[in-house]
Amino acid sequence: MKTKSRHLIGWAPMALVALMVLGRSTPAHAQFACNENLRLCYFRAALADTWWQMWAMGMDCELDYADCTRRALIGR
Repeated sequence: MKTKSRHLIGWAPMALVALMVLGRSTPAHAQFACNENLRLCYFRAALADTWWQMWAMGMDCELDYADCTRRALIGR
């Protein structure tokens, strides 16, 4: 009896995560093109005149990408 309960306790966290994922499924939004925007932003950053400008533009690309993925996942 103990091994059966331990087996069920081992599967409980995975089942809980599966229920949370399936229970809150939302359709994908086509309006978010985070990866494409990141690629284009890096391309523009690569054309900068100095290394420091390129670095700063690249960091701005990273922040924009983080914001875009946050909005795509959370919706705010």
